[in-house]
Parts: sequence; structure tokens; C-alpha cells
Amino acid sequence: MTLEGENDLREWIVAWAREGFCCAQIMVLAGLAYRGEEDRNLVAAANGLCQGAFSRGNTCGALTGAACLLGLYAGKGEAEDLRDPRLRLMAEELNQWFRETQTGGTGGVRCGDLLGETVREPDPLRCLHLVQHTLTRTLEILQSHGVDLFGASS
Repeated sequence: MTLEGENDLREWIVAWAREGFCCAQIMVLAGLAYRGEEDRNLVAAANGLCQGAFSRGNTCGALTGAACLLGLYAGKGEAEDLRDPRLRLMAEELNQWFRETQTGGTGGVRCGDLLGETVREPDPLRCLHLVQHTLTRTLEILQSHGVDLFGASS
């Protein structure tokens, strides 16, 4: 799969959502797609972050999935790997951006804050705008810190 622009990204988000993947999984799927990789176990693990870890009282899956996406590129994966100091900086930037722009001015990052307490089941299609903007911003953050989306960091 090739993701080339904003329209492609939106199409893939919609396709993944229709296949039953949640917001957090979509973030991970996008990172894997850019790298030309597949990792069923990583995608399955991200399922645990869906719908605020299955509670509207917890952090939005788009945000936690975006944090996983940052970790996919800059996280420590093996004992001999060095910690990448950019990861903390990128995560702080993502969190600040999300709170300032995606929360309707409330700063609340819980699914219930973003969707309303009456929503029983968050839906990536219902949250398409949020997912697309969060994914786009996360990719921009990675690139601004010198990370090659198609391979290793520089």
C-alpha cells in the first residue's frame, strides 16, 4: 500500500475502520503501511487501547494509538537499543497539540470528553475527522524530528 497524500490517508482510514479496526489500531496500521511492514501482533496489541481501553473514562484511542505510532519509529525495541531522546519530545508535542486543537477547548482527552458520555461505542468513522487530524499531525511531528516515515530514523 502506498500513502501519498491527505486524500489517500483518509481513504485508508475509512477502509480500515470499515474492516473493524479502531482508532488506536488505525494509527499503528498507518505506520506499518508507510514502512511497508505488517505486524499482526502489534495491531492486535493496539486493540487493547480501543475506545479508551474499553472505557469512555480513559484516554482516547486516537491519542494513545498515535503515541504507539511515535514509539514504533523511535521506541526502544531491543535490549541493546539506545533510548531515543526524541520520543519524549515528540510525545509532549503530540499531547500539547491534541489538548489544544482536538478537545474543543476543554483539554479533556477521554473518549467521554470528546464524544459525550452518552456514546456507548466510539466508532472510527464517527471520529474520522479526529483520527485523520491526529494521524496527520503525528506524521508531521515524526518528520519534523528527522524520522524517515519509510524506513529508519536519520
